[in-house]
Parts: sequence; C-alpha cells; structure tokens
Amino acid sequence: MKRLCVLFALSACATSDDSPPPTDEQPVVDAPPAEDFCNATDPRTVPIEVVATPEAGEAPYTSVLATAQTSIDVEVYLMGYGGILDLLQDKARAGVRVRVILDGGKKDTNQKYFDLLVAAGAEVKWSDPKFSFFHAKFFVVDGKTAVMSTGNYSKTFSIERERNFVATDSDPADVADLVTLFEADWTGQTPAMSCTRMVISPVNSRERLLAAIAGAQATLDLESMQFADYAVRDAVKKRVQAGVQVRALLADANWIDANASAATFLKDLGVPVKWIPHLHTKMFVVDGKVAYVGSENFSQTSLDKNREVGVILVESSSIAPLASTFDKDWAVGTDF
Repeated sequence: MKRLCVLFALSACATSDDSPPPTDEQPVVDAPPAEDFCNATDPRTVPIEVVATPEAGEAPYTSVLATAQTSIDVEVYLMGYGGILDLLQDKARAGVRVRVILDGGKKDTNQKYFDLLVAAGAEVKWSDPKFSFFHAKFFVVDGKTAVMSTGNYSKTFSIERERNFVATDSDPADVADLVTLFEADWTGQTPAMSCTRMVISPVNSRERLLAAIAGAQATLDLESMQFADYAVRDAVKKRVQAGVQVRALLADANWIDANASAATFLKDLGVPVKWIPHLHTKMFVVDGKVAYVGSENFSQTSLDKNREVGVILVESSSIAPLASTFDKDWAVGTDF
C-alpha cells in the first residue's frame, strides 16, 4: 500500500507495511489522493459516519480506540471517567504511543485525568494559553481514523446524558489534516491549514459557517447549545428575509442564559424556537443537502479565539442522521 509519512522529527521514516512501527515520529498515515481538497464542500472519498448520542453510547468512540496498534493522538476540552479514559490507559500500558492535550484552563476538572494518563504511560500536555478555550474534541488512531464529536468524554455526564453527535472520519485527506493539526498543537506551532476541508477555529470556522448558512435556499434547521454570535444571527436573519424556512433548537435558557435573548431575536423574525434538556450539540442542516457538525459553538469566542474542529458535510449518508435527529428532537421540544 502506498503510504505517506508525515514527519515532525529528524529521524527517517520507514514506508513498507512490514516495517517496525514508528516511535518518536508522527504515525504513518494513508496517503491522501493527489488532488487538493481546499473547499469545505469538496466531496469525500469515504463518507463520514455520523451517529447521535446518548442513543449510540460510548461505542462510536471505544470501537475505534480499541483498534489502536501504534498511536492515539487526542485533543479534548474535558476528559472524563468511562470507556474512553479506560482504553487510553490500557493502550498506553500496552505500548501504544498515547498523546493527549487537555484544556489548561480547566485544570480543576482535568488534573485527575492528566495524572491517571501519565501514570499509565501516556504523554499529556496542557493546551497553549493563546487559546481562550481548547475546545476541540477529536482523536486520531494509527494515523488512519479520526473521531470528532460535539461532546466531551465523560461517560455518565456527557455521553449518556447530553444530545451530541459523533463523526467517524476515515477519509485520507481529512485524517492527514488532523494529524498535521495535532502535531502543530502538540509542538506549539501554527498549523499549515491553508488547504483543507476541515472547519477549524480560529483558522476558518467563521467564514465557512457563514458561507454554509448563506447558501440556504429553502430550509435551515439549527440545533445548538448557543446562538450568540452577531454575524451568525445576521446571516440567519438574511435567510429568513429571503424566504428560507428556519427552525431552531437551543439549550435551556436556565443553563445557557444567553439563549433567552437568542430566542427572542429568532421569534421576532418569525422563526419557531424550541429547547430540549441537555442540548450540547452544535450543528445545522441546509436544504437537506449541506450540514455542519463540530465543536464550534455559534459564539464569537468559539469562532475567533478557541481551538475548535468540525466539518461541513455534503454526503447524504452523513447528513441523514443529523436531519432525522433534529426532527426527533423538534417533536419533543418545548417552545421558548
């Protein structure tokens, strides 16, 4: 199999399938296709698999982590007890190179997980303080498969309680970009992300999300923990004024107090707005044909100051779970 070795160390890279696994280098990753994928809506060679939690439980995470043979690289805002932490410890003890970046502003929550991972043999770092929040939630296994989510890694608090989505991505170009992003964040460098499909804060999230919303011609369904950014609000307003049918699901205003004013803004536009308990996801579906899902909230801090990772989807098999889950949540939602 043709392989591409991404190096960030001085040592040489073996490229044959039966070579010893890499140690200090980045994992060997499948070579992306020769053509560039610089637009968020460029189609993928392998559609992303999207599932909803809490219905899917931990399986979308743990089934991929369990396959790790050489490396696991993790960026997450909040670690937590459960199958993800257990597998990261088990794999580190088994000799898999496990590297984890945790949000340094949440040491009160993350310190105990930091210590447990280090004790198991993992390499762990606090995030660069240049980010307001290190809010991304993804990991890459063996340089071949990436798992992104809208939710954090606590089994009982986040995975089995909150409305979130998990996106499993095996597209070689996407995975290579996330390998590059992780290595830059690990070494404190600026990532080379001028040509990527990924939605990354603070690199390109704002323009890509606004462009996707602006493309709505008939319908826009938005399900988000927050709806605070003024440019995002204005983009939605313009689509409403253009005749697009918008529906919005937000988190309970008793949890996210800014959603009270967000709901008022939307209702003043004639947009129906509902809430459901424990809504933590960040996604929207445009015309049933384009969708966004990721860690980016619709807030100025999230789009411009955090480290965040998400994707724009154009494949129907990837969009369908988002659309069907929205309809399910809408049916049980409570009007603001």
